[in-house]
Amino acid sequence: MNIQPTYSSLDYPGKMALVLFTPGCDLRCKYCHNPQLLKNQELTKWDIEEIEEEVESNMDFIDAIVLSGGEPLLHVDEIKNFIKQAKDSDLLVKLDTNGLHPKQTKEIIKDIDYVAMDIKAPLDKYYKISDVYPNNTKELITETINIINDNNVFLECRTTYVPKLLEPEDIAELTKNLNCDRYTLQQFRNRVTLDANLSNFEEPNPESLKTILENLETNIPEIRLKSRQFGNQLIKSN
Repeated sequence: MNIQPTYSSLDYPGKMALVLFTPGCDLRCKYCHNPQLLKNQELTKWDIEEIEEEVESNMDFIDAIVLSGGEPLLHVDEIKNFIKQAKDSDLLVKLDTNGLHPKQTKEIIKDIDYVAMDIKAPLDKYYKISDVYPNNTKELITETINIINDNNVFLECRTTYVPKLLEPEDIAELTKNLNCDRYTLQQFRNRVTLDANLSNFEEPNPESLKTILENLETNIPEIRLKSRQFGNQLIKSN
């Protein structure tokens, strides 16, 4: 099955969720922790039927579904089936996305309750983290953020901090005018990476990451740090 389901109490805050990892992505982030999803980008009708059965058989045990990946909006017509099934059963729906698909976001945003968008780097510096990215990355992500905000859907923006790829100044730059409800800085983990060279990179010290966040000049209402040592920490809240 090309969609990999798993159960989580962390991926939708405060809810038990069925997380669906769809294959394929239009980025090649060097630190990608799901590189196996890049190998096969197709979904079959059997994949869809199996997931629908999985959701149906677990309705009594979950509060939400999370559409993750990979990049789920590469399969927007297919994930509409899962969204409809969830909404027909009064489940919440969260979308994890790279923000590069405003048209597809607009098609489903009225049925989405929560979006987590990965802002990989300052929008004009994606070359730092991926050898593949659209030339109009900044415009696409900006448009997607506007669509989400215009529909009053909760938006969390996230960045994985990889030493040698990003600097504290990059985080300051990308958050300065970022219009979202929550920003989470995530500690890089070197267990599984698309670029094998990154397995030799040390995980950043969470205290150093906390210092980066405490020094930000931003109007984002809630700032969080996610690390192996301390979990999901609240750093700032307005």
